[in-house]
Amino acid sequence: MPRTAKNQADAHAALPRSRRIARTSAAPTRTASDENAPIAAVERALQVLNAFRANPRLSLEALAQATGLYKSTLLRILNTLAGQGYVFRLASGDYHIGGVLFELGSRYVESLRLEELVRPALEDLAKSTGESAAFYVRFGESERQCMLCADSLQTVRAVILPGQIAKLGKEATSLVFAKHRKAGERPSSTSDFARRTQFTSAVGDSVTASVAAPVFNSSGLLGVLLLAGPVHRLNPATVASFCTHVAEAAAALSLKLGGIKEPASTLRAES
Repeated sequence: MPRTAKNQADAHAALPRSRRIARTSAAPTRTASDENAPIAAVERALQVLNAFRANPRLSLEALAQATGLYKSTLLRILNTLAGQGYVFRLASGDYHIGGVLFELGSRYVESLRLEELVRPALEDLAKSTGESAAFYVRFGESERQCMLCADSLQTVRAVILPGQIAKLGKEATSLVFAKHRKAGERPSSTSDFARRTQFTSAVGDSVTASVAAPVFNSSGLLGVLLLAGPVHRLNPATVASFCTHVAEAAAALSLKLGGIKEPASTLRAES
């Protein structure tokens, strides 16, 4: 005879108190940190897909070396990805990226509006630092042009005008452009941006200091993220903090734009 809810409740009440407590406390309590924690299985699958960024065709051995995963684990992941069209297996036994990835990439290119990514980044940077932020692109061989900007709300501030064209010189923005002229060059990780950030003070303008960092897409250098303000606020005592803000903003933008070779993963080897 099926047990009703009352039957189950009565049976539970008849249990010793210690067993009733164990039963009612069996379900774990989920916290916000649990919900934000990475899912290991998903990270491993993304690790495998990231390996194909270096080569669209890889053997099982090459994938094992690139990911640090056991071959048995890799085979399960590859079979799952193949079932969804993300990879397929060639007659030679090698694996190749699938057509779904091409479709997703095409949708990305079709839908991307650079301003939708850059403007919020500039506004956040200006808000968090209190200084003016801008995004520059190279204009010809010897000039740079401001494409977007976000003004500081402070009375004394650096004034940057969208569309403004300036000669490449020796200030921070120009130094970044000068150091990243190699076509197709991209950083290997988000942590690589700290060393690529430049700071100059009273160069070209005796009252202005600036911090700049490169922004990359999948083709290489896209532009330069700039933070500018008066020299008395961007000084030796505060420059480390400003450089960190700019480097992190440039890294986050580059990651969204496909400008980082190997996005950091917490699962470099299988435990």
